[in-house]
Amino acid sequence: MSTDFWNIVEAAKVKAGDNVDARPNALKSILITLSPDAIVAFDLEYGKRLIESYTWALWGAAYLASGGCSDDGFDYFRDFLISEGQQVFEAAIKNPDSLAALDNIEEAELEQYRYSIYEAYEESTGAEMPINALTFPADPVGDEWEEDDLEAMFPNLAAKYG
Repeated sequence: MSTDFWNIVEAAKVKAGDNVDARPNALKSILITLSPDAIVAFDLEYGKRLIESYTWALWGAAYLASGGCSDDGFDYFRDFLISEGQQVFEAAIKNPDSLAALDNIEEAELEQYRYSIYEAYEESTGAEMPINALTFPADPVGDEWEEDDLEAMFPNLAAKYG
């Protein structure tokens, strides 16, 4: 499903064009055409990407680019990051400083993106989406940072957003 997952994300991004805020509706319009089982599978893959991106390093990058980032803000930042597609997502996981290549991420939050999955399922079936069996970690993976260390950790982001 991982390939299908990223193909769907990319199709939604293309459908939304330059309007990032249109991505949730674009995603929903694609998902609603799929079977309920395929929507559930997409949600499971989405959860896996949320877990994979729950790292201190990525949170630090989001914090630096945004001038601060709450725990909810970091969730919504990761929604945005997933909506950017596989290439951007994987590059950011390996090296969060790669996010400096993107423009206007200082307010990159896309909370509605994940909700569009549930909405598509509910509109398709008339029922609520089943809760997936993933266990989300209580704390981010990796080494916690101090705010004063972020510019040295992410020099490209600091140059652009610091």
